Amino acid sequence: MSSEQPRRIRLGTDLITFFDLAYWGIEPSKSYEEWVAIVEANPRLYFERMLDGCVEAGVEGIEFAPPPGGLETAVAAFGTVEALADALATRGLVVSSSFDFGGPHIVAALEDRARRADGEAALGRHADTLATLGADVIVLGSVPRTYFTGGDPNGEVARADIARVADEIEHLGRAVARAGVRLALHTDAYSVCNRPQDIDVILAGTSPKNVGLCVDAGHLTLDGSDAVATLRAHVDRVPIMHWKDCVAPLDGASLTGPIMERHAVMLTYFRVLGQGRVDWHEWQRILKGAQWRGWAIAEIDMSPDPIAEIRAGIEFFDRELAPIYG
Repeated sequence: MSSEQPRRIRLGTDLITFFDLAYWGIEPSKSYEEWVAIVEANPRLYFERMLDGCVEAGVEGIEFAPPPGGLETAVAAFGTVEALADALATRGLVVSSSFDFGGPHIVAALEDRARRADGEAALGRHADTLATLGADVIVLGSVPRTYFTGGDPNGEVARADIARVADEIEHLGRAVARAGVRLALHTDAYSVCNRPQDIDVILAGTSPKNVGLCVDAGHLTLDGSDAVATLRAHVDRVPIMHWKDCVAPLDGASLTGPIMERHAVMLTYFRVLGQGRVDWHEWQRILKGAQWRGWAIAEIDMSPDPIAEIRAGIEFFDRELAPIYG
């Protein structure tokens, strides 16, 4: 694709792609908490290499990740927001978006309405910093179904409970809207924002102006949902997407142990774009029909070879998908 023909779909990556410990020469037995502490002790070293890796891989934009690749740590790495902006600009990178776990803010407000203000303030600060960098989307994590089902990841969540979650999301959406930022709800596997009927309730209970959907094809497929059908149903509410593949659904009840152990099992099911079961050609036809424009984020969690895997996804996109859009 010629550099003189700007992409209708802009390609970026989430910095979680660079979280594999072996990639950094760190003992893989380190816990997630130890990994966060290692990065936060010298964040400039890690962010410089991650940003250089994004350039080498050929993406245009970056999405700030969960800790230790988050926006707050990135600012600390370079000292100021302005210095971070310079570090990006000198590399020809722009910020597409930034991730926030979201779920803890929502749960806190559900349990104690007085704590709603804390979540709104935290998201507001996130949005203010992000807007300074020229981006306008916070990808928001959701609430696990287990919170409402007594620990059953496959259980049904009552419509009334989904509506309560939607109400809290709407308040968070209003908080970030003050900075010109919009929330995009991530379709986390085993969360209240994955199954079609649950997504319908959440989107119906939130404002399209303030709250959209980040369709993650890998997470939807992992949890047994139809990623293509989800995109087709809600493409008008999608400001950004996570493009990763998945080989098969995984029963959430089979996941046990601490969160990072469960996540490690999930990673064995995810694949680079075009190497799983998602019908990307139909996905692209839906985008063409909607004349969709926006960011396609390669979120390859903890890739052992991040630059090569991002490149593989871009090559698949250019070879198989870009011609569909024209």
